Amino acid sequence: MSVVEIVGQDRPGIVRQISHVLADYGVNVEELHTECASAAMSGESLFKARARLHIPDSCNVEEIRRKLEKIAEDLIVDISFAEVAAAERGGS
Repeated sequence: MSVVEIVGQDRPGIVRQISHVLADYGVNVEELHTECASAAMSGESLFKARARLHIPDSCNVEEIRRKLEKIAEDLIVDISFAEVAAAERGGS
């Protein structure tokens, strides 16, 4: 199980670009939470997303991470991508 979190100035296409990369690798988005809120200092619209992912064993996780980081750079958003241990997600 992996988790991806995105934070940045809201703009059209953020979810679309991220989801296209995930779909290309057969990654299943098991849970997705998004929100837009006013940034504390500027008042601009801030986009936040957190997705719980199931990545097939056959996927190269580092390659997915690199592609997501490239998209984040292009969109000027912060992205974090982490694998979650079974104990942390309540599984065995």
